[in-house]
Amino acid sequence: MQNNVTFTPDSAVEALNINFSTKAQLGRPVNPNSKRQQRLATAPGKKTGRPINPNSKRQQRLAELEAKRQNGELKRGRPVDPNSKRQQMLLTKAQEIIEQNAQ
Repeated sequence: MQNNVTFTPDSAVEALNINFSTKAQLGRPVNPNSKRQQRLATAPGKKTGRPINPNSKRQQRLAELEAKRQNGELKRGRPVDPNSKRQQMLLTKAQEIIEQNAQ
């Protein structure tokens, strides 16, 4: 019979002054002396990778969408059809509730 054991930092670990973290370290370790890490350290906040072409069709479309968002012309989601059966049903239910509250 095998018992499942969960590891918790007990007095033995605390006595060694070890900082216990439940978060696993993912990926391979970073070499701070590598050329890439040194280059990244010289320009913090600078994006690396492929540069953006502002004249591409995608970037133009994204700029148009952002402009519409700023103007309030672009709305999220699917537009409501006020003539649909469901909307008519919701309208009648809302009117009934308003009439009940008015009495």
